Amino acid sequence: MGLVVDDVHPGTDERIWLGSGQLEGLPPLRLTRPSRLIVVAPHPDDEVLGAGGLLQYMDRVGVDALVVAVTDGEASHAGASAQGYDLPAIRAAEAQVALARLGCGTTPILRLGLPDGAVTERLQDLTDALGCLLRPDDLCLTPWRSDGHADHDATGTATMAAARTTCTSVLEYLVWTWHWTTPESGVIPWSQCRRLDLGRRQSARKRWATYAYASQIRPFGDRAGPILADSVLRRFWRPFEVFIEADS
Repeated sequence: MGLVVDDVHPGTDERIWLGSGQLEGLPPLRLTRPSRLIVVAPHPDDEVLGAGGLLQYMDRVGVDALVVAVTDGEASHAGASAQGYDLPAIRAAEAQVALARLGCGTTPILRLGLPDGAVTERLQDLTDALGCLLRPDDLCLTPWRSDGHADHDATGTATMAAARTTCTSVLEYLVWTWHWTTPESGVIPWSQCRRLDLGRRQSARKRWATYAYASQIRPFGDRAGPILADSVLRRFWRPFEVFIEADS
């Protein structure tokens, strides 16, 4: 499937998701306290979009967290480097601000520096890196293996491979799935989906954190419009998050 995000392809309207009944009826996410929370993000911003609420929850109960930035998101704007922008540094700084806005400002970010847009070609490298990092008593969050963006799918695949060797529990989060599919398509494994409800403060903090990614939510470089327009962001401003309980 081809993932296109622009003014002509706004994706599935959030009103369709909320009106479908699928999200409202999901069972609650039941959590046991892990030793650490590891959030694997293909690009800076995925950790907030997919799991900003769960990050806050774990911080509140005293669980240490680590964000693993697989790439620096340097390919989000073609020509940015030629225009004098250090996009990896910009996006890394945005991620730090976003975590601070979540109330998780002390959470470290491990930047692996794999090439944005080519994670599939470095699948074994990512699997090996995560295999050295994960522990059996961790809870690891990663994009769903069928999220629809090649880097997301590869990240999910590598994470699951590493988790199998380390006996680590995994939850998969959705980012681009909300864009390209619909509630009735049968693509999402609803029977494995769980819902984490957020309080008003958690929801507000997550929304505030999304605005830290100025390079993604405003025109930047030679791109006329934002990558994360409000129509996209509304899917992540819900008062809940959805996770897939990963199978092997």
